[in-house]
Amino acid sequence: MTLTPEYIETLKTLAKRKTWQDKMDEKEDTVIEDFAGSNVDDAFDGGYRAGEAGVAREVLDTLGIAY
Repeated sequence: MTLTPEYIETLKTLAKRKTWQDKMDEKEDTVIEDFAGSNVDDAFDGGYRAGEAGVAREVLDTLGIAY
């Protein structure tokens, strides 16, 4: 399977997203509730976006492609 340059750029865009986990890693005292504020839709969206970014990072790291 060959990844097209366009798809690689899409992966890079996803991998560059700042996720809640990134923000938690930067700050020692983090309360996850601060991100979602008890809003189920925001919690779902945040997890979904973090998952996309995580998979994109993993694929690019495996292929040795910087992002």
